[in-house]
Amino acid sequence: MATSLMTRVKARVDLYTSNRARGLIQGRGRSLFKGSGEDFDDLKYYQPGDKISDIDWKATARSGEPLIRQFNEERVRHLSIVADTSAGMSATAADGTSKREAMILAAGMICFLAQKNGDLVGLVAGSEQHPVQLPARSSDGHLELLLRSIQQGTTTASGPARSDWLLERAFRVTARPTLMTIITDEAHPTVDDFSALRRLTTRHDVMVVRIADGDPLQATAMDMDVVDVDDPREVGSLARTSKRVAQDVAAYRRARGEGISEMLERLHISHVLTRGETTVVDDMIAMLRSREYRHGPH
Repeated sequence: MATSLMTRVKARVDLYTSNRARGLIQGRGRSLFKGSGEDFDDLKYYQPGDKISDIDWKATARSGEPLIRQFNEERVRHLSIVADTSAGMSATAADGTSKREAMILAAGMICFLAQKNGDLVGLVAGSEQHPVQLPARSSDGHLELLLRSIQQGTTTASGPARSDWLLERAFRVTARPTLMTIITDEAHPTVDDFSALRRLTTRHDVMVVRIADGDPLQATAMDMDVVDVDDPREVGSLARTSKRVAQDVAAYRRARGEGISEMLERLHISHVLTRGETTVVDDMIAMLRSREYRHGPH
């Protein structure tokens, strides 16, 4: 009987994390994914950095000091995974592993974190012709189905990436505010997706995990065939051995990456570019630790 994907994820998380990181994953007794909550708890004096919208103006008028409303955190949070299941994600990652397997591991990390904290996870994936959507749930069977849907939906026949369609669909079908994790490759989301991403951030807390592509030329391994999965054709040996082509490709990828990073930073979206399956766990932990630092108490 084949090992479940969630079992494989849990084994990798345990293998690649230190005790300190494992404590972060388990949330140290509280949900890693902090929200504003809905249940009123108490009043406290306003401090610099508190939200102006939380000020209780009637209580403030009575006391003569600015008071803000405190809320209990919601017991159950909703998370969503937006997975790029295009043909490009079935190709090779920068570390030589499969981008699809790295994406499954990244999604599994989110599922593992959510299940530890009693949170619910949904999925948005697929294409315009074959959209995939799963509601937010937390059972073992649901999380396994979520990962299997990503695995089975990501093939060389999936078609080219359409990040504009994927982001638009994520906005339309995910009405409840969530912590939304977009998992894609290094070329996405593109700078043309700025408006769609900005709209997502008005409703959701967004993170982006980008998986780097393998060397598109592989000039040092000429015994290996190199095929572009988005536009299926073999990359010729002349292109793979040309220094000029290599320089142009490197410059293009560098400029594209800088543009995407600048866009995500401008939108205050947590993001990471990982080399593949061998690095995605550690890289996501670093990103989540950075989020914990920014959103935690000061």
